[in-house]
Amino acid sequence: MNPNYSDMYKSLRWAAFSFFIASSAFAQKPDDPVLMTIGPKKVTAGEFLYHFRKNPVGADSLNESAGVRDYLPLFINYKLKVLAGESQGIDTTAAFREELAGYRKVSAQSFMTDKQVTEALVKEAYDRLKEEINASHILLEVAPNASPDDTLRVYNQAMGLRDRLLKGEKFEDLAKEFSKDPYAAQNGGQLGWFTALQMVYPFETTAYKTKKGEISLPVRTRFGYHLIRVNDRRTSQGNIQVAHLFVRVDPNSSEADKMTAKTKIEEAYGELQRGVSFDQVVKQFSEDGSTRNAGGVMQPFGTGKMLPAFEEAAFALKKENAYSAPFQTQYGWHILKLVKRIPTPDYEEMAGYLRTKVQSDDRSNVSKSAVLRRIKKENGFEENTTALSAALEKATPQLAEGKWQPVPDPNLNGQLLFRIKDQVYRVEDFFRYVVKNQRPQAGASPKALMQNLYAAYADERNLEYEEAHLEEKNEDFRSLIQEYHDGILLFQMLEENVQAKSIQDTTGQRQFYERNKLQYQLPPRVFATVLDAASRPVLDQAQRILAKKPYVLNRKFADLTFPKGQTRLTDAQREKLFDLIVILSKNADYQVEISGHADASEADSCSAGRLKSVVSHLVKKGNISPVRIIEIDESKFKPASPTDKDKNRRVTFMLSTNARQDVVRQFNSAKPNTLVLQEGYFQKGENKYIDAAAWKVGKQTLEKGGRTVLLDIQKVDPARVKTLAEARGQVINEYQLYLEKNWVTDLKNRFKVSVNEEELKKLK
Repeated sequence: MNPNYSDMYKSLRWAAFSFFIASSAFAQKPDDPVLMTIGPKKVTAGEFLYHFRKNPVGADSLNESAGVRDYLPLFINYKLKVLAGESQGIDTTAAFREELAGYRKVSAQSFMTDKQVTEALVKEAYDRLKEEINASHILLEVAPNASPDDTLRVYNQAMGLRDRLLKGEKFEDLAKEFSKDPYAAQNGGQLGWFTALQMVYPFETTAYKTKKGEISLPVRTRFGYHLIRVNDRRTSQGNIQVAHLFVRVDPNSSEADKMTAKTKIEEAYGELQRGVSFDQVVKQFSEDGSTRNAGGVMQPFGTGKMLPAFEEAAFALKKENAYSAPFQTQYGWHILKLVKRIPTPDYEEMAGYLRTKVQSDDRSNVSKSAVLRRIKKENGFEENTTALSAALEKATPQLAEGKWQPVPDPNLNGQLLFRIKDQVYRVEDFFRYVVKNQRPQAGASPKALMQNLYAAYADERNLEYEEAHLEEKNEDFRSLIQEYHDGILLFQMLEENVQAKSIQDTTGQRQFYERNKLQYQLPPRVFATVLDAASRPVLDQAQRILAKKPYVLNRKFADLTFPKGQTRLTDAQREKLFDLIVILSKNADYQVEISGHADASEADSCSAGRLKSVVSHLVKKGNISPVRIIEIDESKFKPASPTDKDKNRRVTFMLSTNARQDVVRQFNSAKPNTLVLQEGYFQKGENKYIDAAAWKVGKQTLEKGGRTVLLDIQKVDPARVKTLAEARGQVINEYQLYLEKNWVTDLKNRFKVSVNEEELKKLK
């Protein structure tokens, strides 16, 4: 734990604490000399240097001993605070022990892995990611808990099919006839392209070890036995990011609807060929709601993540911004534009991600097996094979039903089953485990179930024993847990003696402020609005828009037109209103003025009915607050066209906002920094326009650096002392330091500190 901390940042440093102590830990050596005593505690030179080397203060390459001297008081203060917590018995409370046990449980896992095996698996996965496999398979099901006879029967069936394949029978035909893969009847066992981490590990390993054109021996996974034919191999294509234009086609659509979708995608393609931007065409035509408002851009993906036809079209694009011709999948029509290709990252970049994957998929069993072999050997694991055989024979058909109960047998149940060092485990302990962990598994072999439960029981007890004795076996782990112990104590003591007091003691805050108020100075300031425009016309336009609230936006939303006499929304109109719901949801300060219209030949109620339908949909389906909607019934008073009556049967929309920054964003949508708005208090040096202006209340216009700037100074404040409210953050932080200093002084009076100067001089 690093004693060189600032209380203002202690919560952030505590969050980082678990990271750096896990990176290394101090292991005390028997001949390590005592450097200091703090109260009843002895601190060795090795422990001090361990902390110093992780957290050097003031050291440089020429004089490390100077850094040691600087670090010494910080280290002593840290140890004093921990000792204060121990003296109060905080580390004996149930809450403390529970928290420490949680840290211990998590930390123990990293000490119970075979790091060499794990790193080899990580490297293997990375190397495999450089290559992609195209394969087919035949799956013959066999339950994980099948009897040896059933397992052998399925294995022999797989070998028989392999012989037929090697003699020339078609893989696709046998896959359709025999494979239990539900898609085999349609695809003849074809899996397409895949890479590492996409298949279960035994399947992946066999596929990567099988040469192109060859058929593997049967490989067992949790699904059964597989025969794998490798059709092709290629260098990895990496990842790719595309933009997507999509027109949906339901498989059950009528021929007319299918033709409508085809016409729509062809129209969109025609717009692209005429030079209309992909973003615009997506907004107009795409039915992919998740990407339409982002120009169609999707998350990057790699081989095996999308439909084969989709991947093929994406990876066929060679140049950025190139787009595909329309193509069809089972979901509808697509056009793709290449955004960028993303090659496989370097090993160092991917190692962390791969390590997490390796520890969470089937590969973890390889590392776990290596660990179990090691700890069984180190801890003297010894089985009573006679008792074990007798226990396994007690399996009955009830075990497959999840209803097994042991039969009383004094000669067997009390017998030693296995031993781990001095810890004895008996048959009756195992039987209790079986009763608790059995699950119904129809068709499974009772004896196989009992064998698997025993294997799990023995593994769990070995791992449990290893974890319980880690401190005895591993000095690094022991030091790590001690650091967690000290860190939790330090956190609680700081909370009690500094943090909580500084926040809750408002009287103490005020007294501290009054004693030191001259330190909390505000320089001369002005409260002003700065409207910084790229040109005079931009400034004039911005002033007109900002003159009256709410501020009208140029952002347009298309009218909804209705058939004569119709007031109910169609599905197409609801789809259009979804875009408005998205706009209002993403922009909390927007409001919308909605006007209902009718033509001269319609009933007077039509305009109000249309208005009501739209508003009701926005409120009920879009969860838009009614206070953000302004309703206007224009009836027949504002015809859009004297000749086109359809245009008069409409609902119109006008967007506005209560936030001036929304207006600024609108100006900057085409070109950044067209308009910049700043408002608040300014002091000298914070804004070049404020610095150049006369500091007096009123509006001023400046021409500077090719830009036109309007300054509206509403208030001029002379230099003064901050109020307590204005200085509270700074006061609390400095009050914390004051409280901490006094607390440490009290601790030094309470616990004697003695440093062995001779040993300190030896530290380099």
